[in-house]
Amino acid sequence: MQPSPFLGVAVHGIGAFSAASCYAPQKQTKLWSWEVYWITQASVAWLILPITVALITIPDYLQLLSDCPSKVMWNSFLFGLLYGFGGLTFGLGIRYIGFSLNYAIAIGISAGLGTIVPLIWNPNDGFVWKLVEKFSNQPGLVVLAGIVLSWVGIVFCGWAGALREQSGGDAPSRYSFRRGVPLAVIAGILSAVYNIALEAGKPLATAAAKAADSELLSMNAIYPFSNAGAWVPSFIFCAIMIARKRNGSQFVGLPDSGPFRLPFYYVMALLSGTFWYFQFFFYGIGQAHIGKEYEFTSWALHMAMLILFSNVYGLLFREWKDAGTKSRWVLRAGMAIIVGATLLIAYGNHLGKSLTP
Repeated sequence: MQPSPFLGVAVHGIGAFSAASCYAPQKQTKLWSWEVYWITQASVAWLILPITVALITIPDYLQLLSDCPSKVMWNSFLFGLLYGFGGLTFGLGIRYIGFSLNYAIAIGISAGLGTIVPLIWNPNDGFVWKLVEKFSNQPGLVVLAGIVLSWVGIVFCGWAGALREQSGGDAPSRYSFRRGVPLAVIAGILSAVYNIALEAGKPLATAAAKAADSELLSMNAIYPFSNAGAWVPSFIFCAIMIARKRNGSQFVGLPDSGPFRLPFYYVMALLSGTFWYFQFFFYGIGQAHIGKEYEFTSWALHMAMLILFSNVYGLLFREWKDAGTKSRWVLRAGMAIIVGATLLIAYGNHLGKSLTP
């Protein structure tokens, strides 16, 4: 299909907005413990929807799986498993250095490694060394400038969050950078592995594109494996927490909540999981529009816009109302830089359309 980079960026924006929206329904489920809510929505996002959507959108999906080498599916699953552990490490990091700084470190590392590593090594082809090839011409240099600028914007947003937390608000009662920063670094490295999980599943996507005669929905063939791997650590952790707290009864009833409260909670978990899954659904469509030559920029675009829309939600929910003037201006600068970076990456992809086979 003919690349359409600006449309690809817009579709990536929809996916990032969906990801940033997924935590809003959680605010309506205060009678559920975190682990009950989390495993419910995670099962929707990482297990139920990926399998269901793949079966609906990929022609002869089961036959496609039987024809594909099993190592492709296993590799995608195992790299997804590492990504799932990264999510848990991310949560621990928040405890020690706060949400914003932890987010900036983890997402910044994830954006960098998830974008660059597949140009050096991927699980299907081994070492490929495409850095010079991709960044040696004018379109590549424009793309590289946009990627670097997006990292700068992420750093600014993290700096703004750190300034806000220092002034009070949602800051942890006691910081421990010695513990929190290594956890955030580990979370960033393992989160970047999700893009490797997608690379591992590329043969599935290629076969799906041929079966459907379209690349738009071909990434849906990968998600049942990459996302199922991510689901496993959450399931194990939540199962242990539920057994320890003995609160599994919350799945079937809530005390003094009325007959409609529990179904409402399940609807909220379904909505949250659907928002979370949509980031993957639109990620695949956005990558198809970006084009083959610079499809690797999709990860940087997604990470940057995830930061952008997360902070937009923070402003809408008035989380910055008590922040100092300096932190708000730094946040605005970071968000403006990210917007400029996404446009620059899109422009570089536009210049490189003629290079796409």
